[in-house]
Amino acid sequence: MFVIGLVFIIKGGDWFIDAASWIARITGMPDVLIGATIVSLGTTLPELVVSSTASFQGHTEMAIGNALGSIICNTALILGVCNLISPARINSRIYNVKAVTLIIYMIIFYIMALNGKIGKIESFILLFCLAFYIFINYLEVNIKRPSRKRSTKGNFSAITSKELGGNLCRFIVGSILIVGGANLLVNNGIIIASIFNVPHIIISLTVIALGTSLPELVTSVTALVKGHHNLSIGNILGANILNITMVLGVSSTFNPLTISAQALHLHIPFAFLLMLVLLVPTIFTWKIYRLHALVLVVLYGLYLILIFR
Repeated sequence: MFVIGLVFIIKGGDWFIDAASWIARITGMPDVLIGATIVSLGTTLPELVVSSTASFQGHTEMAIGNALGSIICNTALILGVCNLISPARINSRIYNVKAVTLIIYMIIFYIMALNGKIGKIESFILLFCLAFYIFINYLEVNIKRPSRKRSTKGNFSAITSKELGGNLCRFIVGSILIVGGANLLVNNGIIIASIFNVPHIIISLTVIALGTSLPELVTSVTALVKGHHNLSIGNILGANILNITMVLGVSSTFNPLTISAQALHLHIPFAFLLMLVLLVPTIFTWKIYRLHALVLVVLYGLYLILIFR
């Protein structure tokens, strides 16, 4: 079942990226914006489902661990591996907006976590941040790029029903395969890890986080192979923003999320450190170098050593 889940995610990611690229082409939206909205929303669904279910069942530390672990995995492992394979040159100012938004949201989350929990008030703030993020993307598409919007009107009239239906099917079926495959990986990964008596919080930060981040990994690698570097980067930035706002915001509506001392002093600061290592240099250089990517991968390895020691 673990292998079947992996196959589902790989094929689903392939179809999902094809459909998302088609949407970008007919709407005139830049790849990084598509990646930060449509693609990241689809690939973050596993985290949302897992964390919400864990919170509803009272396993709030698992809900926190899944979200934080996914952010760490997305930033260090996935972007690190992708850019080791093929370093990305960032050619869109949208990246800067998403990067700054992500850093600000992480700071807001850390400040709220200092009291040891994420309750109803904090949940409202996080969901407000989510709404504001969506609003920023709306402005980017409908106000800041009016000439592009006008220039792509002709593309819609040229779309055939077969093309529309085919891409909608790829988008929907790809999403279903990604979510279903992730669930198979997570559920069976937990069973495998439990055999070795690994604590649940460690499982949520590693096995579950890696399992729910596999959609981001597959879609990012697939986008990379297909030549959509900015779609890959936008996907990770958007997924991290959604992990902070949507996943933690929705999860904390069921039960207050308990922030352990270890999460406050290790996991959250480490996630923030990875964001700074990734984002600050790229804002100025407009490129992710292989050495830069290697540093991220090495930091992820050090993080695993810290939590398993």
